[in-house]
Amino acid sequence: MQKREMMWIAVLLAVGLAYYHFFGGRFAGKQLAIHASLRPSGRGEAPVYPVYFTLNDDFKLTTVKVVPLDDDGQINPATLPVWNLVSDSNSEPTRAFFYGQHIHGMKPALAGVQPDALTPGVIYRILLSSGKLTASLDFKTRATE
Repeated sequence: MQKREMMWIAVLLAVGLAYYHFFGGRFAGKQLAIHASLRPSGRGEAPVYPVYFTLNDDFKLTTVKVVPLDDDGQINPATLPVWNLVSDSNSEPTRAFFYGQHIHGMKPALAGVQPDALTPGVIYRILLSSGKLTASLDFKTRATE
């Protein structure tokens, strides 16, 4: 082969690798994304619609924390979480769960503490971690009618 042909092969190979790197997603790290939705409840005594959280994949969660936000949209450091779970050893892969639900392999951060009831119209932030991956999402509760 001539030098010119070798150069074009090298250029095409470099362009192909660059395309694969930027658009192929092979080298991109796994992302943790949360989506919250309000679900109608069969029980009439609930003050708010149950909140259902879905993740973009199955994750072994290490922490789950829900905290109410202040009026300015910030977390007050003095405010305690309304729901706080930690993994005691190895949680099961989870893709979806309801607020307050028991997640296998996780336990309350403080022994014997149950999740607080959500207040209608309040904005909360859920903070999740799965190993080194973290994600958060703000959601607003709504009163049942």
